[in-house]
Amino acid sequence: MMKKNWLLAGMSAVLSVGILAGCGGDEATDQLVSFEIPSEGELGSAIAFPKGSELLEPFNQTLNELIESGKMDDLIIKWFDAEEATEVELPEATETTTTLIMGTSADYPPYESVDLETGEIVGFDIDIAKYITAQLGYDLQIEDMDFNGLIPAMESGRVDFVLAGMTPTEERKENVDFSDIYYEATNLIVSKESTEISSLEDLEGLKVGVQLGSIQEEEADELAEVYGFEVVKLNRIPEIMQELNAGRIDAILMEDTVAEGHLNAQ
Repeated sequence: MMKKNWLLAGMSAVLSVGILAGCGGDEATDQLVSFEIPSEGELGSAIAFPKGSELLEPFNQTLNELIESGKMDDLIIKWFDAEEATEVELPEATETTTTLIMGTSADYPPYESVDLETGEIVGFDIDIAKYITAQLGYDLQIEDMDFNGLIPAMESGRVDFVLAGMTPTEERKENVDFSDIYYEATNLIVSKESTEISSLEDLEGLKVGVQLGSIQEEEADELAEVYGFEVVKLNRIPEIMQELNAGRIDAILMEDTVAEGHLNAQ
């Protein structure tokens, strides 16, 4: 199980980014600030499979080999620590006869996103999937879809497994099986500095964006009952960022590493 306390230590501090202001498209400088939300239980990512899938055991075994070999640490550095990032050599499958279809939602950097230069889906989860499938002798096909469509896609047989930074909640476990957790993260509230939001109490009467079907949606719904804010649910993280930039929402509840991935891309 991977810890990431040594990464992104400054995510609760000020995050500088240029934000497009207004409909005219003039660039104004504002800063995005964030604070960490205390979370009960474990906020981690795992690989999801249809109930009773024969892939679960070999995937779990290979995932743990990836962790124990130290290669998982290399992948974490590659995707989450830009200053130290280096290329990580991944194995290639040989003499494969079967293709596995993986479902993901490629709007979640650094876990998975579309490389704008090549059009290829890349990221931390993608490298994990490539490693495991190659080690097990499968070809890999990646299908991009909205996050809230991933579990239905597994249930209908459209995909064989899902790697999408998905947290194994008790509700999800009723419908799918999960691997061991391979990465742990933290949730943040991200907002413009000018809104002076620095605590959950400051969100009263405001609009907070979350990704539909995500663990953050569940947490936002619970927090909204206590702190009196409106939850705005959208399919894709870039849509939510646009709503924040345009001033149609006041804050976003999102994972720390994903927040940094989008901020670096601004």
